[in-house]
Amino acid sequence: MSKPKQDEYNSFFHGYICLVLGESFDEIKNKYNDKICNYWDIVPNEKWSYSYAPKKWSLKQVLQHIIDTERILAYRALCITRGETQDLIEFDQDKYANLGNAIERNINDMIIEWKLLRNCNNIMFKSFTKYDLNKSGNVGSKKLSVKAIMYILFGHALHHINIVNNRYLS
Repeated sequence: MSKPKQDEYNSFFHGYICLVLGESFDEIKNKYNDKICNYWDIVPNEKWSYSYAPKKWSLKQVLQHIIDTERILAYRALCITRGETQDLIEFDQDKYANLGNAIERNINDMIIEWKLLRNCNNIMFKSFTKYDLNKSGNVGSKKLSVKAIMYILFGHALHHINIVNNRYLS
């Protein structure tokens, strides 16, 4: 399996895909899963409500965004592999973040949710055949392959870990 070609995804996702190295699901999972799951355990408690600038998300909102995006992208992958022919909808990440109630949530619950969700999605992606990974569907007016979604899921989490390191914890 090779990285998805640029015609398999919206250019918005290019940066996420570039962060992920590997030629198979197992290789990618083995390389990144523990890092993106366990990273959140090291965040100091006093940082979770921190935002690095006005109108920027708190660290809790960042984690909630990662969880929400993971769920939505995994749903898209499932729909595409199961032959859904309708266009899948896009989502407004800022609206989701503002309505996600992350500020009121227990951070330990959020971290557990993230790890469980990530591991459930690993099981789902492991069940996909090579044929499934090469299937594509439409999200809005753009084509998206299941293989691209797999790379985006890992890359999206890595992208936000980089932002957290540079803007929240530095």
